[in-house]
Amino acid sequence: MATPLPQTYLTQCCLPCEKELNLVLYLHQVVGPNANQKTIIPTKPGESLFGITAVNNWAIVNAPDFKAKVVGHAQGIHVMADQPSVGYYNSSTLRLWREVLILKALLYFKGATLQVMGIFNPVGEWAIIGGTGELTMARGTIKYKILQESAGIESIRELNIRAFYTPPSALVVKGA
Repeated sequence: MATPLPQTYLTQCCLPCEKELNLVLYLHQVVGPNANQKTIIPTKPGESLFGITAVNNWAIVNAPDFKAKVVGHAQGIHVMADQPSVGYYNSSTLRLWREVLILKALLYFKGATLQVMGIFNPVGEWAIIGGTGELTMARGTIKYKILQESAGIESIRELNIRAFYTPPSALVVKGA
């Protein structure tokens, strides 16, 4: 039989209350001239792409336009990890460095990050496995899809971000 928690745990919330984030941003990927990614471990001609590795500093923008305002970057690495087809494993830090205007409301996530990982395909979903700054202890998902492509050189992906996070102001332990 489990021991009941002391009364203080039942009447005082020791953990902060979470907030929910529902946000749409856009990822601008460039693979041609002015690339925002670079292959660091190539494969040999004639071999499969399996194992090819690249680093990325993709722009995060506030509108589905190649010339939209940059509000952050997705900085990380992606590795071709699927042998029968094309599927890049991606691990990136989505770093926001500007306020984000959504439905005429400014969201102040400047300096906040989301740590994301998953398979990078034309359509898919990444896991949010952490966050910092205003998005501390984030968890959730990012569903994405390609909206625009320009001759295989540039693409815009819509990022539907849904996360739960704990603002730093809520991390103060009461009664300490």
